[in-house]
Amino acid sequence: MPKIDDVIQYEGGAGALVRKYPRENLCTLSQLVVRETQEAIFFLNGEALDSFGPGRYTLDTGNLPLIGGALKLAAGRKSPFRCEIYVINMAEQPSIKWGVDSKIEYVEPTCGIPIALGASGEMSLRVVNARKLLLKLVGSGTALDTGDLAAVFRPFVATRVKHRVDKEVVDIDVVDLK
Repeated sequence: MPKIDDVIQYEGGAGALVRKYPRENLCTLSQLVVRETQEAIFFLNGEALDSFGPGRYTLDTGNLPLIGGALKLAAGRKSPFRCEIYVINMAEQPSIKWGVDSKIEYVEPTCGIPIALGASGEMSLRVVNARKLLLKLVGSGTALDTGDLAAVFRPFVATRVKHRVDKEVVDIDVVDLK
């Protein structure tokens, strides 16, 4: 059973962008600690109510430990006030790999030689709007890592890169490629 003095905090590992705090039966007067590189979003009964920057906060969840047992019995052994906390990592995430999944077939116009072209690289990203990231990409999930985000955007990036490569190589001779 949760205590009145619970401390809620999250230290994400490398590549973690969003993590949901595992417990949903949070008590009033629980303490939320948000670190300098994080933002936390508090949900009560399924609604995103507030976001918290770095600091220590006392939560008002409506769940009171002393009468919580009686309220749970009346609510079918579930917390009458479902509270959720998502912690979003706002620090820059470097070295995220990207690339096209299949080669672009190109026939060199002068010699007629077929060439398979591809593109790949690394990028960095940083969350600018934590609430939008959470509501648009995470939804009711429990986590989002940089690998998950790269997988979401990989088809979009690949399409744009293929289109750009297709336009740029039209007038290039095979001997000019490096």
